[in-house]
Amino acid sequence: MSLRLDGTKTYLAPFEARHLSDPRYFAWLSDLEVVRFIGRDEYLRPIEFERVREYVHDVWANPYISFFAVHVQGTDAFVGTAKLNYLDQSGLTHRTADVGIMIGDRGCWGTGLATDALRTLCRYSFETLGVRKLTAGAIAGNDAVIKAFLRIGFVEEGRLRQKVCVAGDYKDHVLLGCLKGELRADR
Repeated sequence: MSLRLDGTKTYLAPFEARHLSDPRYFAWLSDLEVVRFIGRDEYLRPIEFERVREYVHDVWANPYISFFAVHVQGTDAFVGTAKLNYLDQSGLTHRTADVGIMIGDRGCWGTGLATDALRTLCRYSFETLGVRKLTAGAIAGNDAVIKAFLRIGFVEEGRLRQKVCVAGDYKDHVLLGCLKGELRADR
């Protein structure tokens, strides 16, 4: 049986070839409103599907990354992605990993799906994988994702001032962290 991480509103399953070939996935990555805050400059210009396919294959081949599709409970709708990344052997050794999320389906924005999916991934990381600390980064101005992280127990640990250029405007890169005992349960 394939891994499935169940949350209240969402579930996460390994990102597979069927997700990569789903036209919605490429559409999200071609939608500037969706990708402007994900920190991948190459998606801010027209991108070929082949580049996306290469990126996903690189992620699949990386032993330090777990890549998930985010689905809605009950409907099974594929609405986004989530990633857990130890970065390198040091992350495994020190039990630290970085998490990220993208809810690509704009119709799902503001519904709490990102918060639920993040909490689910973090709970799995702490309870099953034995992670000690999770980190994340978000571009200032991406208020929804920053609120989602803060809501589940992450704290702002710092800022890299004017680090990232978004639509010609330099924004801070907000650095967030959460220790195992700080993760908040669903309220």
